Formats: sequence, C-alpha cells, structure tokens
Amino acid sequence: MNDNVNARELRRLQALEDYAVLDTPREKDFDEIAQLASDICGTPIAVVNLIGDRRQFFKAEVGLGVRETPFDSSFCAKAILENDFLMVPDATKDKRFDCNPLVTGEPHLRFYAGAILKTSSGLPLGTVCVLDYESRELNELQQRTLRVLASQVMTQLELRRVAASEAAARRSEADEKARYKAVFDSATDYAIIVMDRAGLITDWNEGATRVLGWERSEAEGKEVSFFFTPEDREARIPELEIRSVLSNGRGMDERWHLRKNGERFWANGELMPLTAEDGSLQGYVKILRDQTGKRLQEEQKQLLLEEMAHRVKNSFAVVQAIASQSLRGVDREVASTFQERIIALGRAHDVLLQASWQSTHLHALLEAVLLTQTFPGRFDIEGPDVVVGSKTSMSLSLLIHEMATNALKYGALSVPNGAVVMRWTLEEEVFEFTWRETGGPAATSPLRKGFGSKLIAMGINGARDVTLDFGSGGLEASFRAPATTLST
Repeated sequence: MNDNVNARELRRLQALEDYAVLDTPREKDFDEIAQLASDICGTPIAVVNLIGDRRQFFKAEVGLGVRETPFDSSFCAKAILENDFLMVPDATKDKRFDCNPLVTGEPHLRFYAGAILKTSSGLPLGTVCVLDYESRELNELQQRTLRVLASQVMTQLELRRVAASEAAARRSEADEKARYKAVFDSATDYAIIVMDRAGLITDWNEGATRVLGWERSEAEGKEVSFFFTPEDREARIPELEIRSVLSNGRGMDERWHLRKNGERFWANGELMPLTAEDGSLQGYVKILRDQTGKRLQEEQKQLLLEEMAHRVKNSFAVVQAIASQSLRGVDREVASTFQERIIALGRAHDVLLQASWQSTHLHALLEAVLLTQTFPGRFDIEGPDVVVGSKTSMSLSLLIHEMATNALKYGALSVPNGAVVMRWTLEEEVFEFTWRETGGPAATSPLRKGFGSKLIAMGINGARDVTLDFGSGGLEASFRAPATTLST
C-alpha cells in the first residue's frame, strides 16, 4: 500500500512540475479567480493554492498578503486527499484540524472550503479555496462556483502547458534548422543538392556553388540534370539514379559533370531519399565531391603502368629469345617448360596490371593463368572472393602453371574427359588451396625431383605446407599458408 501511495505521489509531483507554475509571479488571470471566489462566497480569504513536495504555494490570494505558508499547518494538504471537494464548517469541531496552530492560535481560522485542482488523469495538484474567521457553510451555488473556478484554473494551466510545449518544440525545430543550416552551408568541400519528389532543386549549399559555379538562386527550381554532361543526359543517367534510389535505397555516382563555365570535372557522389517520419518519400539529396585531381593522378598512374607493362613485355620477349638461342641443343621438353614458365609470369603480370600492380582477385588470376577459354569445361573453380597481393599472385601463378603443365603431360588433362577441381577456403587465419584431378590416369610420384617438383614443394609464398596424394583416381594436392601473407 505504501509503495502505491509513494508511486502516486511521485506521479502527482511530476505532473505539477510539468505545468511549471510553482514560484511564478502573480498573474491577473489567477488573481481575478481568487477575487471572484472571495466575492461569491463572501469570505475574507480566497486562495489558488498548489501543493508541492512538503510545501504549498499561492499562485493567487486574497486576504493573506503572502505567497506561501508552512506546509504542516496547510488545510489544502488534507483537502487534496478528498475526491473532489472539502468543506469544514467549524475547524474546532473537526478532528483533522482542531489542533492546527492556525485554528488554535492566530489568526484563529474557523471555516474552510476547497475545490480540488485535478489533472485529466485525476492527479490532485492543489485547490481553489476560501477561508473565514467565523464558522459557516456554503450554499449549493457557492460550492458549484468553487468547482467551476477550479476547472477554469486547470484549463488555464493546461493551455499554458500546451503553449509552452509548442513554443519549446518551435524553438527546438528552429534550433535544429539552424544546426542543419550551419552544417549544410559549412560543408564547402561537398556539393549538397536537395530536390523534391519531381527532381527539381529546392536547396543548394555553399559547397555546391563552390564546386559547380552556380548560385543557389540560379539552381533552385531546375532539374538536377542541368549539370550532367550532354551524353549522360542523353543516356538518361539522372533518371536512372532516381530509379536506383527507389529500388535500392540509394544511387551511387562517379562520372564527369559540368561547371557553370563549361569545364568538366570528375566527381563521386551519392543520391539518397529524404523521408518523413512516417516513411513517405519527400524528395532526394545528392552529395558530390570534386575528385578531378585524384582522377587525373589515377590516369597518369595508369599511363605509367601501361608504359612499364609495355617495357616489361619487351623484356619477356627478349628473355624468351635469349632462352631459345641459349637452349638450342638442349632437350626440347626442358626448353619448352622453361618458356612456358616465362609465359605464366607474363599472364600474372597482365592481371596485376589491370589492378594497378597492387592486388587482384584470385578468380581472375586463375582464369588468366589457366587459359580457361582454351580448355572450356576442364576446370571447376570455386572459392570465396579472395584478394591477393602482387607477391602472392606471382607465387600462385607459377605454382598453378606447374600443376597444370603436369596435368597436361601426365595427368587428368592428358585425356579427353579429364578435369581439375580447384577449391580454396579461408578459415581461422589459414588459407588452403586444393587441387584434385578426376577422370585421368592414376597418379605416380615423379622419380626425379626437378625444378618443377621443388617449386611445388615450396607451396604458396614459400610456406612449404604442402600435401600430395598420388592416388589411383588422380593427383590430389593441398597447399596451406597463413592468411596474413595473402596481401603481400
């Protein structure tokens, strides 16, 4: 029971705090209510009284001259325990008040009547009350008047609470808009363009003016396509971006655009939807960043890589020519094997060139080295999307080329229906690559350990973690290496 009482009291005090009326100055509206209560009831004292946490505060009063009196002697603190209305004709004959110091001593109060101020949820906040130094009673009209005045006080408090809440919301909205505007216009490295649902521009930040050249007033109301290149407009790229937003939630953009002076610049950006709280589409926001300098650097880098590739290919050709001359008279198979290894390195080099000589996807590397187009249906390749660095690419290129060469000469690829299954996994920091030949002759361990056998034994990046199984169904091999070495 005490817990319920305490919880209710906490709710009551919170409700009173929500009205933000305690300790506020006198106001004419409430003073007039107190005066009318005094006049109608014919009492020398009338109060609009609010009960806080062990205190009472007079929002308005007649006949007292103070804004607060001690809580322990408060009539209203007991009145709010009543359902609706409390009337005490003679306090000296009421056990609740006969020992009250305001009754037994100055000012010798005798009469009290109060209508309770209640919230819409029934929580009592205080009273509209009248007091007298003489015993008396109120008639029905006077009692009803006090109840109506109490209702008017609550109406005033509720209107002020709603008005204060709306004012706070407006201030919060204004503050939010001010913060948004500050962020919007301070992002000068980014062109931020806001559009309505029809794709017409409604806002344009300072960054957009700096990047694109047009002022906000020049851009507002235009279709966003006006700063796209003619060829992109003809290809309906702006419309396709909006479709991407509607279907995928965003549209990515990396292409040439136009400045006001006609100059082209390269930008990457993103188109995103603007939605209301209920999720309905309100428009779009496009964010662009000028990346022309970076784009030109990448083009220059690619040009240099292509020049270097050209020179390296020339070097490979020279090496092959020298090898052909130097290996004259040497066993033809040995010479052919050596030249094939040089060709395998060249293929790996071509794949790396496409990835700016930094890294490449394992799938692409294997397809290039194995010439899968030349041997359709002979290779079954499957594994997660793994990116390998330049050193690993070279190591795998030579390793897989050696395995494929042996399969062509002695293994599964030496017969029409033979095939090779390649799988790889990346688990618990270990990369494992497996090679399994099917449909070919039985595998036998080589009698002589030449360069090829040594190359296979070295494994991936020299890890030397290799398992070879020369079985009747064909060769099965497993190569393992730390996952951390793949990026090298």
